[in-house]
Amino acid sequence: MKAFKLLDRSELVAAGLLIALGIFIAAQAWEWPYLTKDGPGPGFFPLWIGLALASLSIVLVALQLKDAVAGKVQVKTDWQGAGRALVGWVAVIALAALLKRAGYTVSYALLTIFLIRFVFLRSWKAAVTVGVVSAAAFWILFVKLLRVQLPAGPWGF
Repeated sequence: MKAFKLLDRSELVAAGLLIALGIFIAAQAWEWPYLTKDGPGPGFFPLWIGLALASLSIVLVALQLKDAVAGKVQVKTDWQGAGRALVGWVAVIALAALLKRAGYTVSYALLTIFLIRFVFLRSWKAAVTVGVVSAAAFWILFVKLLRVQLPAGPWGF
């Protein structure tokens, strides 16, 4: 139990939340069809994403516990980094709220710009360039080429 006292609590809390989220996603996906006659069903990717998220989070805890036992862990919480991560999560939630009003492409561009500028602390030029170019590429690939129906905003994209 001494090893657990050496662990960074913020890392453990984050890993615990990700494990719970992964299990929740996998459990929800389990109720959806895994395969259909046309190929992977709606439960295929969420199931594997949930299992991967939970599994990799468990590995994170195990590796951190191994380092703590070996005495390699310095207990210091990066509160500034944790705050930026929390801001990123809030931005993703805001994206979900913005989807119906602005459409997927505009919401994605705004989220990307926000994350690059305020979470990753890059310049406005870099944020806007990456946000606009990646949103345009995403729109061309999925909407135009693959004909995936995504929520469109008042501008038609």
